[in-house]
Amino acid sequence: MALRAADIAELLRTLQAPVTDFDCGTLCAPGNGGVPVCCNAAQVLPVLYKAELALLQKRSDLWRRHVPRGQDAPLRAAARPCDVFAVCKGHTQCERHNRSLACRTFPFEPYLDHDARFVGIVFAFDQAHLCPLITSDHDISPQFIAECCAMWSRMLELDADERAFYAGCSRTLRRQFGALRRPIPVFTPTGVVACPTRRAGRRGR
Repeated sequence: MALRAADIAELLRTLQAPVTDFDCGTLCAPGNGGVPVCCNAAQVLPVLYKAELALLQKRSDLWRRHVPRGQDAPLRAAARPCDVFAVCKGHTQCERHNRSLACRTFPFEPYLDHDARFVGIVFAFDQAHLCPLITSDHDISPQFIAECCAMWSRMLELDADERAFYAGCSRTLRRQFGALRRPIPVFTPTGVVACPTRRAGRRGR
């Protein structure tokens, strides 16, 4: 079932806390022309839900739809039916109350176990070359973790397609960490847990 505007509004209200207790943009902006990496669409192109973009455009003129071109053109073929690419006015004109879910959750995504049950959030490790927070030892705000977990738990309850999509992402992550013979660090409201890459008593991932 596609997410409705009311669902998006609920999810946006859930996630208000910043990722860290300091401006994490200070980690990457100095080496990126003064622009935080996650606010630079040329490096991290925002993907919004269609209902989300429609809702945010009713609230503000901050966002506009974007059609990837040039080296980004292949992204269009990989986009899901529920997704739309969008760009905002930039970090100097940010309206924090009108940030997208992608803005509020970066650089994290949900992690689901072998039975597709939501466990917590993990770093989007494919963005580690861009976001220094992923490879640093800075503390992540407990309030952010709690809110982000609550948001994703509700999201996956609302949308079975999203659950299936992130279950697939989690399987890929288990293969990657399994090849390294490392457990997956998953952030939960009660602390970071080390999730195994193999199901207990079985060889499958």
